Amino acid sequence: MSGLDLRVATLNISGGEKTFEEFPHDTWQSRQDALGILIKRLDADVLCLQETSQYIDADGVTHSLMDYVNHTGNYDFAFFGQTLSMETHMQVKKDVMVTGVFSDWWNWAKGNSIHARIPFARLGDPARPGSPRNIPLFRPQSYQGTRDTDPRYAVIARLKESPFPFVATLHLSTLVGERDPLSLPNKIEQSKAMRYQQVERLLDLVREHILLQDKPLILAGDFNAPAGELCISHLLESQNDFVRLVPENEEPTHPMSDKPIDHIFFHPRARLVDYSCRIEAGDLSRRASDHLPVVANLQIK
Repeated sequence: MSGLDLRVATLNISGGEKTFEEFPHDTWQSRQDALGILIKRLDADVLCLQETSQYIDADGVTHSLMDYVNHTGNYDFAFFGQTLSMETHMQVKKDVMVTGVFSDWWNWAKGNSIHARIPFARLGDPARPGSPRNIPLFRPQSYQGTRDTDPRYAVIARLKESPFPFVATLHLSTLVGERDPLSLPNKIEQSKAMRYQQVERLLDLVREHILLQDKPLILAGDFNAPAGELCISHLLESQNDFVRLVPENEEPTHPMSDKPIDHIFFHPRARLVDYSCRIEAGDLSRRASDHLPVVANLQIK
């Protein structure tokens, strides 16, 4: 069985800090500049992003961060999995949607994306070119314009290079006020229960066709959960033997958390020859996003 060396990175690109002190301010025209430099620094073969956004203007032209990421990172293959859009979820409490209406956008959407330098294969036939799939993990009865009712999805892809690993990226739920020091215990427990259920649904998806067949699976994303939370420690690690790729510099990946909430996992343990992992900290990362990226080098047999 042939092996594969792979560098994988995950990053939620929702927002960055307004100040940046590593380089002169006139060097940086926007947060997008910092994101571009960061993507080059990560130099990942597979880049998993959460909260990627795009819109279609009044002339029907699509403006997508996907294009910038692909060009900057030299990614020839990419997939956008929509989670939220004006077309499907129009809500006047969502500021960006109101802005879109009066900017004459045809549509605005955000979601998860995977960018790769290796072609995508069919999920069921790795010898043939294919496309990733966007799978719902949580769909509310009605969208209310807040994160409490944000739909949650996972994008699953397969790489067309032996041993044809699957790659999945996701962004799990967090509720308004969950990380407030004065948050009520039931709010915290409700959030944990939602994440637990979403991981269960992902496992239901991949169990028969990936896990039970010992096919390699890389799972990366914004879990909004520390490693000790049950959706990780129990569901992924204890019950299903996922390996969390522990960063050498384990520190918070979001300013509202005291531990990492962005992670990379691998399954099955027996096919992971070796790995190294780190959190890319520093001013550059904080300018590019309010999350810190996690990057790992894997040797898969």
